[in-house]
Amino acid sequence: MTLTPRRMVNPQIEELSRAELLALQERRLVAQVRRAYERIPFYRKAWPKEAATLSSMAEFREIIPFQSKQDLLVAQEQMMSERVAQPGSQVVSVHMTSGTTGLGQEVHPLTRLDVEAMGSTWMYQAHWAGLQLGDAVCYTFAVGMQTGGLSSFPMAERMASRFHQMGPYSTEKKADYLLQYQPHAFIISPAYLTRMQAIFEERGLQPRQVLPQLKTIFIAGESYTVDWAERSMAFWGVNISEWYGLMQGGLNLCFSCETGILQNGQRGHLHAMEHRMVCEILRPGTNEPVEPGEEGEFVATSLFREAFPIFRFRTGDRVKRMASVCSCGRPMMSIEAGTVARYDDMMKIRGQNLWPDAVDKLVFADEAIEEYAGLVFIDPQGRETVQVQVEFRPGAGLSQAQKDQRVRAVTQEIQQKLSIRMEVSEAPYLSLPRFEFKTRRWTDQRRQGRAFIKYTT
Repeated sequence: MTLTPRRMVNPQIEELSRAELLALQERRLVAQVRRAYERIPFYRKAWPKEAATLSSMAEFREIIPFQSKQDLLVAQEQMMSERVAQPGSQVVSVHMTSGTTGLGQEVHPLTRLDVEAMGSTWMYQAHWAGLQLGDAVCYTFAVGMQTGGLSSFPMAERMASRFHQMGPYSTEKKADYLLQYQPHAFIISPAYLTRMQAIFEERGLQPRQVLPQLKTIFIAGESYTVDWAERSMAFWGVNISEWYGLMQGGLNLCFSCETGILQNGQRGHLHAMEHRMVCEILRPGTNEPVEPGEEGEFVATSLFREAFPIFRFRTGDRVKRMASVCSCGRPMMSIEAGTVARYDDMMKIRGQNLWPDAVDKLVFADEAIEEYAGLVFIDPQGRETVQVQVEFRPGAGLSQAQKDQRVRAVTQEIQQKLSIRMEVSEAPYLSLPRFEFKTRRWTDQRRQGRAFIKYTT
């Protein structure tokens, strides 16, 4: 499904050549590094003095060290004195990361310019996906101090949209509000979109009929299969647009363009906002840049953060650099849609590396399965054991014998494709956890002693 013609937000950027874009990025990077060294005590202590006169991207990669989440969690009580650029950085907002890694929540101060940059970056995805000024948008994630929710407010202001925050309400109530407010778009995670689809099916509602204004659906927070994407777009009757972002990099970094998450049945492109950030995709262990078509760790540097910019942040996210050029013709480097995963999600079971998204692909190939949960533990005999519970959609209309047969089929597929034996069973409908953002379907009870660092004042 493709939106035409191409929708430009900033032609001066989107029509640059690749070389021109990289030259602009380098100029902005040099200015950002010099400014940070001059105005932020944290960096004057951490960087060599050569940072004050840095002059190229090559020099940046040679002398500026990587940053990790652990680095940013240390001594956060000194945030205002050590980390906020002075003079002139008036902090107007404070956001936190979600802390889903189990290592604690970072605190990030923002100036008015930072908030402006965060909101205006959303404009690329919104406009590319077909939204216009004044369109109605429903936001399904909970809103607190975590930046994912807070960032939606400046986006709404810049779109002059009729914006509906539905985070605090039940799934059933959110479905009611979608019908009541008739949005042109809504923002949701892939797993939660599946749950919303089940609600519509249970009520016998056809989105094309009851949501006639709907133009697109925005997703983020987890990987998904191509089959899931095709089924979801067919059910909702609109294109789906994905984004990838993180607070440390200035929030939303990569977006789908007009083509959406699929192009001719293949995974689509998420274009990196390289005029606002530096994206390095590096091989773990060697820190060498990957080649097009290869996977590596996403390392982010923000070019539009004033209060406390982050440099060479190691996200721990596994992404795949696209080998092909997107049909939209934009000069930005892109990563593959639907396959972003965390390196720390990988589990080693009986000597085999297991990525959760590999199980997702096999389980959700059966469109009658709505949700699943996995558990890894050591049984009383000292054996590594893997249990998978699956829920079937009530609307699938399967008999118990048919469900049992499909459970056996999933068990066999996992054994054959992943070479790991898993005990697969049916769970009662709605007994498994549901996630509105950053799905965590797996529990590994073998892990012991993982540190949790709490921010205290």
